[in-house]
Amino acid sequence: MNAVNPGPVDTGYAPPDVHEAMRRRFPRGRWGTPEEAAKLVGFLATDDADWITGQTISSEGGFRR
Repeated sequence: MNAVNPGPVDTGYAPPDVHEAMRRRFPRGRWGTPEEAAKLVGFLATDDADWITGQTISSEGGFRR
């Protein structure tokens, strides 16, 4: 069992002012996408990840708090 912490992901929930303020906290100047989070989850479901167990994996795009 593993868990994924995708950090802030742009799913349309944030109002424009919050979206912009958060966007500036990423080195690449953008939020993560649902597809990027799904890629990590998909990898964890493959045989290539069979030795990864009991982890919480943060994939936050360099998000600065």
